[in-house]
Amino acid sequence: MRSSVSYILSHAPGESVMSHPDYSQHAQHHACLLVLVKGIGGMLKNFNKLWDRIQKVNNIKVTDSAGQVRDIWVRYVRDYPVENNDWGDFQTHRRLLGLITLSKFTNQVELNEVCRVHESLKVKYINTLYDSRAFMFGPVSNMKKPEQEPENYSLFEDDKVFRDGSTSDKTSMPSEQSDSLSSSESFPHSVSSNASCPVQEENFTTPSNFKTHAMFYGENDPVPDLEQNVADLINSLFWVVESKRLERSREKLEKVSLLLAPFEKKDFVGLDMESRNNKKRCMGRVTKNLADLTLQAGLVAESLSLYHNSAEILKSVNDWLWLAAAKEGLCAASAILLYPNLRNSEPLQRNASLQECSPNKTKSLSLFHPNMEPFRKYKTTSSSPLRSSKASSPVNPPSELTPSSSDSVESSSRQSETDNCDTESLASSSDIEYQSQKSFLSPDLPSIPRQPPSQLQNQYLLNGEDIAEKYRKAIIHYSKYQNAGIIETEACFKAARIAVEQNNSLHASSFLQNVIFINLTLSEQEKIQRFDTLAELYKEIGFLRKAAFCQRLAATRQVSPNNPNPDWQRCYYLMLDSFPGHKLSLDPNYVIQHQVGWPALQIQLLQELVVAARRMGNPALATRHMTFLLQTMWPHLSRQEHRDLAIQLQALSAQCEGGPVPLVLPTGAVVPPASLSHVPQCSSFTPRPPPPPRAPHLVKLKTQQGPFIFTPIHFGTLERKAKKDEGKMEYLWVEDDICEVQMKLTNPLPFELKVSNMRLLTSGIVFESIPETIILAPDTPTTVNLHGTPKEVGELQILGYSTHTLGVKSNCRLKTMPMPNKFPALYTIEVIPSLPTITIETTVSSAGSMSLSSLENVGSTTNITLHNGESTECYMKITNTSNVTIEYLDIAIQSNMDSQLQSKIFQYSNGDIQAQLPIAPNETATINMKLYGEADFLDLGGVGGENLFPNSLTSNYPSRVGSPVPNTQTSLPTQSSNPQTSLSSGLMPNRTSGSFRSTNSHTTSWSAPISVMPPSRGRQIETQVIIRYSGGAGKEMHCRQSTLQINLELLPSVSITHWDVLPAEIPSQLYLVLDVTNLTSEEMDFHYAPSKHILIESKESCRIPVPLDRCPFNATSNKTDDDLLESKSLSTGTSSNSLELMCSEHITNNVDLRWHLLQSDINGKASVKGITLSQAMMDIVRMSPLNWEVSVNKQCIKPQDEYSCSAGECLSLGVAVWNHLTRPLHKLCLSVQFYQDYNNGVLCYKLDNRVATAGSNKVVLSTLAESAKAYHECTVVFLTPGEYKIDIQCSTTEPILDDVIIRDPDNQPIIQPCTGEVSHVWRFIPPVAISVTD
Repeated sequence: MRSSVSYILSHAPGESVMSHPDYSQHAQHHACLLVLVKGIGGMLKNFNKLWDRIQKVNNIKVTDSAGQVRDIWVRYVRDYPVENNDWGDFQTHRRLLGLITLSKFTNQVELNEVCRVHESLKVKYINTLYDSRAFMFGPVSNMKKPEQEPENYSLFEDDKVFRDGSTSDKTSMPSEQSDSLSSSESFPHSVSSNASCPVQEENFTTPSNFKTHAMFYGENDPVPDLEQNVADLINSLFWVVESKRLERSREKLEKVSLLLAPFEKKDFVGLDMESRNNKKRCMGRVTKNLADLTLQAGLVAESLSLYHNSAEILKSVNDWLWLAAAKEGLCAASAILLYPNLRNSEPLQRNASLQECSPNKTKSLSLFHPNMEPFRKYKTTSSSPLRSSKASSPVNPPSELTPSSSDSVESSSRQSETDNCDTESLASSSDIEYQSQKSFLSPDLPSIPRQPPSQLQNQYLLNGEDIAEKYRKAIIHYSKYQNAGIIETEACFKAARIAVEQNNSLHASSFLQNVIFINLTLSEQEKIQRFDTLAELYKEIGFLRKAAFCQRLAATRQVSPNNPNPDWQRCYYLMLDSFPGHKLSLDPNYVIQHQVGWPALQIQLLQELVVAARRMGNPALATRHMTFLLQTMWPHLSRQEHRDLAIQLQALSAQCEGGPVPLVLPTGAVVPPASLSHVPQCSSFTPRPPPPPRAPHLVKLKTQQGPFIFTPIHFGTLERKAKKDEGKMEYLWVEDDICEVQMKLTNPLPFELKVSNMRLLTSGIVFESIPETIILAPDTPTTVNLHGTPKEVGELQILGYSTHTLGVKSNCRLKTMPMPNKFPALYTIEVIPSLPTITIETTVSSAGSMSLSSLENVGSTTNITLHNGESTECYMKITNTSNVTIEYLDIAIQSNMDSQLQSKIFQYSNGDIQAQLPIAPNETATINMKLYGEADFLDLGGVGGENLFPNSLTSNYPSRVGSPVPNTQTSLPTQSSNPQTSLSSGLMPNRTSGSFRSTNSHTTSWSAPISVMPPSRGRQIETQVIIRYSGGAGKEMHCRQSTLQINLELLPSVSITHWDVLPAEIPSQLYLVLDVTNLTSEEMDFHYAPSKHILIESKESCRIPVPLDRCPFNATSNKTDDDLLESKSLSTGTSSNSLELMCSEHITNNVDLRWHLLQSDINGKASVKGITLSQAMMDIVRMSPLNWEVSVNKQCIKPQDEYSCSAGECLSLGVAVWNHLTRPLHKLCLSVQFYQDYNNGVLCYKLDNRVATAGSNKVVLSTLAESAKAYHECTVVFLTPGEYKIDIQCSTTEPILDDVIIRDPDNQPIIQPCTGEVSHVWRFIPPVAISVTD
């Protein structure tokens, strides 16, 4: 936009130029009267309040002599350089027209000085000053005010016409005009100080040369007539301006003098002023001056034609400077008519009562939002120390910020009155704020005018595009004059502000860009003001990056070497305000989450911010920003930068330690806490469940119901469970118990890192965290466990952890942890009421004496060794180590055995346990558990045999007892290696734990427990004693579970490899013959009868006859419920099984086998439980159902009696049989058979040549009734001497239905009769022995 002839009409440096730019000027200021408000004398404590009140009187309505209501606007400043005042002829709004002083004095001397300073100010601005007011605040004592002469323009006082301003048209002003003052009737007439201070002649008096209209008040007076007096001053100034306008309008254009800019005075020396061009020049400039006065006098529409006419005249004579001023005036007047809200805006003061999230509160540092509106404003109002403490001038109360029209929602309001501050203020003109409340819903629509429509139809009124174009041409003309650089700069700012009002960002950016290229000789402070103003306007059009660039330049100028008064604080706040443009936020979590912007620029800005904070003497801020830098920019820093910045942070934190608390700046802005989440880096964070002994369990376990079987296989869409809460833990924590969270940390720095005071961050219930300290080596993952104790019952939320490293305390929350490690936002764990804790001591007694075998804690292992058949006792001493009483105690045993065998090995009384409850804190209870080495002592496979006795799971042997198979090889039945030929394979049912079982077992092979093993093998039994206990408030729901591991080793003691039954000397007894093997390494004393015992050497066998009574015929089976259940699984139909069970049980119950190891003094038992019997054995064991009576020669033969006779003697043998059954017997066959026993296992039945019988030796009885008797007699002759025996037997060919039938609880017979079975034989025992002699 700069012309190629920029400096053609310029003059050399050194001439009069405007050296103090006013960057706060707006286009509407062209229509304002300029008034200086100055504080002199002592410091008034209420100066700012008075200043605010004065600023509100910025518009009054005056009715002129023609009856037209004029809107008169005022601009107040607090300092104004005389050089700028010299440009009053060029642009009349630069003339200082009024002066208001606010002074304080305490004595006459100070009063004289105040008056002198006031008069000197009048002299300073004497060329343009029209009127002044002095507000003087003295002590409460009375003051004397002398008679004062009227001021220079007091003659206009008589011409004032006061009208009520409230009668103005509603379209031109809002209805609420509490602060918009009319000239007279708005206030009571009080122009002297007598109303507030009575006069006494002896008190303070003003000097005689003090000609100003002064008002005197007490120091603490509320000054009720301040606004009235200010309005009177404005009214006075208006009439002066109006008189000047009328005077100028009546001048003859041919005779006007040439108006000059300050630097033009030398240009026209010696020139012919009567030339045609110069006359036109004079006419154009005077017309332009008249237009300025007309605009200030409130005749905006009339000024349009004057500006247009002057521009046409000046254009014809190429008077570029004044032509530019005329065009600028035309643009300003048009803008005032088109956008009346430009002069109605009022800056919103910061209200500390608004919450941070309130939409009505402006924030000094807004978060960067990528989706922000293009014209988003980042505006603050007097919240920064960069802003003057003397707020910028408001023009109207908030009620007047919007027009009365309902369509004004889309209109915008802008600040119109701003000022320079005095030299004593820290703020400068660049500190003025421009608060926009523009709505961008319809950016193409201009603001709704408040002037009558007739004024908007002026032919010279410019539209929005014309205003921008005229301003552009004016700026080009200004650029031709080097001395007009400041005028050009101010014009650019005015044009930019109008473009902002028009929502035309491109035009605004173009005007602002031109400011950068204007070459001005400015002080460092003025450069700062220029950059700050550029930044503010760039923000208003949404050019945040350029605004940030300007703010950063302003910040660097604040501390540049050329600045005589470097201000690090203002530098800091300027850089802090540039955060949005750099796409940064003070919230580190927001920056980490969005990752936008330019990391290199952001890192440089943050480093400079750290330096500024440190240099301005705030180490806490420096530490915070360095922590922020490391946290947010960590991925963009090199490893060397990590090291350097960490060392810098350590040095900064040595001056002021960093903490996880927000820092509140003096401006009210809040700097959120920053955490070193990368130092150290956390790759794993897992709350741990309580250790098994302390883990809570449900008291009542949920039983699985329904026919469905659990499977770990997932079937895709068939699994319709809702997604679980990622942070919800399945396990529970217990109140007052130490809980643990496991972390894995890595030190990314190249030196050792000390991390101290590590704690857990929690919410919800009270949680007492235990601090931890650790030193991390570089790049080495280290596992760290953090502990704490919940102190309440409820829901505990674990949010993260805290650290103290590099001098910074950090709260590292899981939801803000850096990627790639993804953690849930929090972990939720349910905490239940306190539960007791215990310790367990185990003591094992051996051989009846107590001996302390082990002192074990919870979860330990106890090793016990027993021989098969040995018994011992284990005492468990439980001590309550907590402060909670144990009110519930239960014991359960789990092992790799089936439940029946387990109950025989481990025995305890639940009643004894419950009798010791409750267990108070630090008290003990003792549980007595008896251990027995249960074993199957019947070793069918023999000692060390390969073929072990099969258990119930692998047996293929039939459970039905068949016919006896005669064994001619040995006197005792034994297990053969060939199951097809062995006796036991045909006779022995499957047996487990000493009881008969079917092959149809309920237990499947994959979960098979340990059953009874052969006695020749040792066994390892792993058992867990589970102790469940609880107490306190949660005893009904939860309990703890301690496990005591008992490893029981069962060693072989004795085994019974073979057995048989033999008839005894009397019919009521028998002998159980056993082959017993000592499997121990010691000599054994084996007791098999009350008074009989035998010594068996180690690893040797011995045959032992055990005398027993025969099983009574009417005996019943004393079976337990378990045995009944097992019996129900029998698949046979004959009574043989029931008879064998009964006989086996009879033998088991009546055999008492005990052993004693002599060397180690160990006692134990042995049992024949589960013994199998053949049919012949059962006949011996059980008493016969038939009663026999045998006689020889009518002589009754007693058992074991031997009858003697001679060879050839005829003997009469009589046999009588009685039926003792409760039913008749059918198809009986009674037979008598003679044989010889060679006593070597050989029986000879072929005695045809030795014995002769007369009569039948076999008789068939069709029926033998109940209790009936059958008798048979025959004659026998022994032909040769020798030893003979008579086998007398009775057999049947029909099925036998025995009375001994096992019944279930429902009295239904389990064993049903089955036809077609083999016959049964009853023998007379013992056989009759006859000795035949010669």
